[in-house]
Amino acid sequence: MAARIVAMRLPSYPAGAHSSGTVVLSAVIGADGLVKSVEPLSGPKELQGAAMGAVREWRYDPVVLDGEFVEVTTTISVVFAPGQPSRYVQQGMTLPRTGAAADPQLKADILHLIEVMRLKEAQADFGRDLMDSLRPSILSSLPPGADAEKIVQDMQERLVAALQSDEAMDRIIAVYARYLSDEDVRGIAAFYETPAGQRLNAVSTRMEDDLSQTGREFALENMPGILRSLCQKYPELRGNSDFCPTGSSEKKGQLIPPASPEGASRPKISGN
Repeated sequence: MAARIVAMRLPSYPAGAHSSGTVVLSAVIGADGLVKSVEPLSGPKELQGAAMGAVREWRYDPVVLDGEFVEVTTTISVVFAPGQPSRYVQQGMTLPRTGAAADPQLKADILHLIEVMRLKEAQADFGRDLMDSLRPSILSSLPPGADAEKIVQDMQERLVAALQSDEAMDRIIAVYARYLSDEDVRGIAAFYETPAGQRLNAVSTRMEDDLSQTGREFALENMPGILRSLCQKYPELRGNSDFCPTGSSEKKGQLIPPASPEGASRPKISGN
């Protein structure tokens, strides 16, 4: 929703106020992109009025779901500090339930697809990978004397449990229902129940990594030739662009972007 804001003003610190902190608001954005209502969820009461008054004036690009403009709910946090400009953080949006998402048969079929694709196991793997990437920063933030490994392990177990919870599955179901018909879901499930489907599901994450690396390597192999041909086709680039130097001073290193550092990781995506 933050990317959909087209007009906004941040609230000023209220005259006579003495507190600082974060005001959390729940806002309903109408199908026309106007803010229909705003309610405070938490934060200093003397700051809530200023935050609500500003947010009521915000304007959004309307959200389209299943070909129709829909009303959505979003949570906005406005941070106040005396003598400093306010700032805000917006935590996503809640889409309305559509007829497809509410269809019991579709929900049952999506749950079956989740089972045959082993998405709960994928969610657990995602949680463990995320914790592995965060472990150094978490350990460094813990106070001396804390049982660091026990705390991190407990955190990981709680995260994995959350990612596999009914609430998490409901969100996955809503996404599938938004893009796939019941016939689509049944067809995909039927494929994943075959030996070939199970094999694809087992290797898909590694395949994605390999395909990404293969695509990058092939692109970098071809980029020097592409840039040289552009230099020949567009004379105005010669001497005026880093990848089109004049004379014989051309350096191959100037023709391609630098590769990612060795060992750099790419974002992990939950599911397959």
